[in-house]
Amino acid sequence: MKKQYMLVILLVTGMITARAQSSYTTIQFKDNMKSALALELPYTTDEVEGTILEKLKQSGFKPDTRGSFFWKRNKTDGFYVFNEVMLPSAGTQKLDLYFKVVQKNNEEKNNSILYLMASNGNENFLSPDGDTILWNSTMAFLNSFKDKTTAFSLEQSIINQESGIKDSQEKLASLQKEGKDLDEKLRKNQDEQKNRQLELDNQIKMLENLKLKRKT
Repeated sequence: MKKQYMLVILLVTGMITARAQSSYTTIQFKDNMKSALALELPYTTDEVEGTILEKLKQSGFKPDTRGSFFWKRNKTDGFYVFNEVMLPSAGTQKLDLYFKVVQKNNEEKNNSILYLMASNGNENFLSPDGDTILWNSTMAFLNSFKDKTTAFSLEQSIINQESGIKDSQEKLASLQKEGKDLDEKLRKNQDEQKNRQLELDNQIKMLENLKLKRKT
């Protein structure tokens, strides 16, 4: 029984590790099938796309981010393209990186597949049968997205939570101010009621006195 339990743990661990690793695939690009790497991530496409910029900045590359979605318009046949990127383990070699992010399927909206093709220029894409060092560097770079996406998703959750707290604080402050205004209006209303009541009582007394002066 203990051996079976340990076997289950090893299998589950292996499955988790496998999901965190990229795998070789081919993907269509300009009507041709090209070598690429694919990495499944348990995050939305927005979170994965946000991680792309963070990873590039971490590697020293400065993507052009003029405007909130400028970089997303820099597409070639559905791929986000970043030119002349130096990967951490590829030395001074610069590569053109082609990213594509898709939702895994219609049911799994929180799972995405990140595709990466790397070119050493002029859309001359790397393959596992070519430059092994550059291919392995590209694979290592893509594999590092797992932890980076986790960190990016956490930071986004923190930002969203902080934003939610700020909104709640502002709404509470507005309600408190409105409550104070209402309290002030209520106090003034009560004071006005007292004054009006005194005035009414005086007018009634005056009326009674006037009536007493009538000649019988």
